[in-house]
Amino acid sequence: MSFVRKPAVAGSFYPQDPGELQRTVDELLKKATALITNDVSRDSQGRPLRQLMGVQVPHAGYIYSGLIAAVGFQLVSTLRPRRVIIAGPTHRVGCHGIALSEATAFATPLGEVPVDQVAQQYLVEHSSVAKFFEPSHVDEHALEVQLPFLQTVFRDIDFAIVPLAVGDCTPEDVCDSLQTLLSIPGENPDDTLIIVSSDLSHYLAYDEARKLDTATLSQVMSLEYPLDPRQACGAYAWSGLIRLARRVQWHPQLLMNANSGDTAGDKSRVVGYSSVAFWKYNPPEEESGIPDHYGALLPQIAREILTDAFQDDNQIGSINAISKVSASDRALQLLLRSIGASFVTLTNHGQLRGCIGSLAPHRMLGEDIAANTLAAAFEDPRFPPLQASELDQIQIEVSVLTEPKPLERFEGESNESYLSRLRPGIDGVILRRDFHRATFLPQVWSELPDVHDFISQLMYKAGLGGAEFGPEIKLETYQVQAWGEAKA
Repeated sequence: MSFVRKPAVAGSFYPQDPGELQRTVDELLKKATALITNDVSRDSQGRPLRQLMGVQVPHAGYIYSGLIAAVGFQLVSTLRPRRVIIAGPTHRVGCHGIALSEATAFATPLGEVPVDQVAQQYLVEHSSVAKFFEPSHVDEHALEVQLPFLQTVFRDIDFAIVPLAVGDCTPEDVCDSLQTLLSIPGENPDDTLIIVSSDLSHYLAYDEARKLDTATLSQVMSLEYPLDPRQACGAYAWSGLIRLARRVQWHPQLLMNANSGDTAGDKSRVVGYSSVAFWKYNPPEEESGIPDHYGALLPQIAREILTDAFQDDNQIGSINAISKVSASDRALQLLLRSIGASFVTLTNHGQLRGCIGSLAPHRMLGEDIAANTLAAAFEDPRFPPLQASELDQIQIEVSVLTEPKPLERFEGESNESYLSRLRPGIDGVILRRDFHRATFLPQVWSELPDVHDFISQLMYKAGLGGAEFGPEIKLETYQVQAWGEAKA
């Protein structure tokens, strides 16, 4: 039986009267416009940011955090999404995994917002952690308080929401669930907006809270995860978005940071708030890339290649990714026939199971993906060959690389200055000295966020573990687009 989820916090977190609520939201958005003074379409180094994909906003009462939230919503007001994913914590009734709602719509005093039931069902069918669990939604305010803002900035748009009450689960689980919703066949991921609802620290003295919140936001800006629930009540949802941003190379941008001591509360026990945008990050030299709706198919193609290999190992040499694509999909056929370089990574329950790739393009991308898929499964010298019994346990990630470029060292430049030009989470790095060579993909920054640790481990991988880093060691950088499988 269909039902509409009724507002739980109207009259407490925000006005219950529709007219008063609309005036409040309009006024907050008007004030927010004056606060967005920088060119938010560029990063701190002036490089263009192409597409706004998500924003983190707070969820306290409007008198406390409404203005900080409004800054984020004012920024997204230029978009025209068909779907808005709202992910936040479970303050009232917890859950393991991610709780979905069976409601057909969520109501506020401004009207009803439809729930995208098709997207929810797709997520349930393709995720091991998403399930329908209404108790986590009935009295939860974290998602509800965002709705009047969405109803205002998208008042002329037909959009639907996917409400995710995120309980105890890993960043990878949340990341995979978000990416699943961005990878629904036949849909453009740019038509989906992600909202993460989270406050920062809770009930610390003003100065102590500012110190912790500054450290937390520094971590977010570096795309370091996981966050701890003591740092942010929406840590599980936010960590998943950070993990996704690392995976697909989105760029975080701090829009505003304050706490209740700056707004309507006293300074003895404050709650911290922030608004952070997440952009598709494409500097001009990297703008030509693979559309996400095609890239999301590459891990599926790699899995089909492995399945074929186990069914007939006599045909391994003739397996090609291009043969897995319908002849009617000419654009994807042309993509796989272009010259390109790839890495294929296999993991089993989060542990590396094989990783082989090409550092430079030297054959058709389809051939490269097929060869590296098989090599990662059967020829990585660090692991025994993959067994058929493991096929259902592994996860596959396919990365497509840009052309490597030398990281030139200026005359007399110190090691510290040279290494500071590496971009954690963005640059893959090739390290060379004489006949020694090794690479780390950009994804490795998530495990080694400190540049010195990153380079030290890369030198060890290259067989230079006892050597000192110096001018005789050459670095090249490249970028990747990476797509992982949605968990079944």
